[in-house]
Amino acid sequence: MLAGAQTDPRLGPATAAGLDLWVAEIETVFGRILGNGPLANLADPGGLARAVAAAFIGLELYDGVDTGGAGRAMSALEQLATLTATLEDLGPAARRAINRRVQKVTPC
Repeated sequence: MLAGAQTDPRLGPATAAGLDLWVAEIETVFGRILGNGPLANLADPGGLARAVAAAFIGLELYDGVDTGGAGRAMSALEQLATLTATLEDLGPAARRAINRRVQKVTPC
């Protein structure tokens, strides 16, 4: 559907609607993970959800030509998930310190 939508504009809306169902689930997870934590103001859950969906589709295609590279990419995403889980488990003092640091590097 994605490939077909490149040349047949009638496929675009239906394909986007299907992807939106998947993206909505991913966005819910990002909303829960980011919540009121130290990264809440640093990232857009909807944008991240679309990026993850696009990356997954790309990784599936990439795997067909470079299985090792795709494996490394998936491992990096798993490391990011571990980092996120670690940030969720930090205590209040560490969260405040991260919030201060994030506010210094976040563009206004």
